[in-house]
Amino acid sequence: MSVGLLVVPLAISAFALGRLRATGPGADWTAAAHQPDLTARFLVAVAVVLGTARLAGRLVVLVGQPPVVGEICAGIALGPSLLGRLSPELAERLFPPAVLPMLNALAQLGLALFMFGVGRELSTVRLREAGSRALLVTQSSLAVPFAAGTVVALGLGTGYLGPAGNRLAFGVFLGCALSITAFPVLARILDELGLTRSRVGRLSLLAAAVGDAGAWLALAAAVALVQGPGAVGTGFTLSAGLVTAVLYLGPLRRLLALLAARWAARPASGGAALPVVLPVCLTGISAALTAAIGLHAAIGAFLAGVVFPGGSERLGAAADRLTGLSAGLLLPFFFLGFGLSVDLGALPLTAGTLWTGAVLLLVAVATKLLGPGLCARLTGMSWRDSIGLGVLLNARGLTELVVLGIGRQAGIIDARMFTILTLVTLVTTVLPVPVLRLLGHAGRAPGAAPDDPSEATAEPAGAARSH
Repeated sequence: MSVGLLVVPLAISAFALGRLRATGPGADWTAAAHQPDLTARFLVAVAVVLGTARLAGRLVVLVGQPPVVGEICAGIALGPSLLGRLSPELAERLFPPAVLPMLNALAQLGLALFMFGVGRELSTVRLREAGSRALLVTQSSLAVPFAAGTVVALGLGTGYLGPAGNRLAFGVFLGCALSITAFPVLARILDELGLTRSRVGRLSLLAAAVGDAGAWLALAAAVALVQGPGAVGTGFTLSAGLVTAVLYLGPLRRLLALLAARWAARPASGGAALPVVLPVCLTGISAALTAAIGLHAAIGAFLAGVVFPGGSERLGAAADRLTGLSAGLLLPFFFLGFGLSVDLGALPLTAGTLWTGAVLLLVAVATKLLGPGLCARLTGMSWRDSIGLGVLLNARGLTELVVLGIGRQAGIIDARMFTILTLVTLVTTVLPVPVLRLLGHAGRAPGAAPDDPSEATAEPAGAARSH
């Protein structure tokens, strides 16, 4: 029934597009007569993007995948990889150049709020009675893929460098890209399989949190290497980023916690809009700050989530609702922007690109299995759980797409490497659920007690999200 209901607005949108006249490149968009047409085109594009993303998300759920997998595929399908190849005229009518800046604004807002949510979730991960297993697994989850990525980058030479032409940044970036685990996607997979409070689930969440924190630091360094003009500029960017992180994690975090405690003591009727306004303002200011010092705006939004006060129940609940709403309404536009920037069909199927893609996929999967998975086995975990841990940490999802977009925008990687890593991301995001079912990890009741109470635990804020 829900699928049928989605077809209706999509069909109406197609009819509306047919009625709207295509406007040539020399059109005067400031003329009042064209404003209704531009507004209508924007609203039609919004309806198509949201409807397609929702439909694709529901379809992949039927085969056991998180909705984000379908939404990513929908964004790519609406770009030159599928729609632009099948019907260029329809693609032009759906997303004319005059509408793209509006859609991009929605995408950037969605990305910022998503990174705010990721920061909040990672900030709630706590290490309790961590033993040698937790320490080894968390460190190897970052160190092994990162080291392998830098070695692969050396082997690739200059063939896939972006416009920046910085080999050091390329090596750091590739190591970062192979180290990422999408914490929100991982939390959703664990929830779907009933593994959230199992030994494997808690250890994987902890490893993903520690690994992603390190990977974001590495990404900031890679961006600084290409954004700063020369050694002086790079040093300023890295120093400014370090000072910003220290101020956020220290004084600002304590100040926000104090203000939140005072606000929470007031009657519930006072300041009803504050729980929503505060995270949006904090995210916007933080994103602008990191962008101004030469880092990406997403890093500032991430920091805003890390320092957002979690002690207030009202503030936390409002922030959860905000990030959940933005995931459903705004992130599909980020997927569209990503899909418009990548053309999977344009990747040359040469021996070189096929070999590079195969090597990167093998390294991405194997390093998560041989790193944290092998460390877990050496510290007493069963082979089945050790392999399951490595499989879980391969879920890269949207977080990896954000990293790839930053690398492409900064000129660290070229279009071919961007496309290859996109394919690696899709494969490694789809694989965990079916592989875990084959290993027999599905079927435990959600909320079951952990297998080993002495294990390190990780508790993401709020309910597990699909992104």
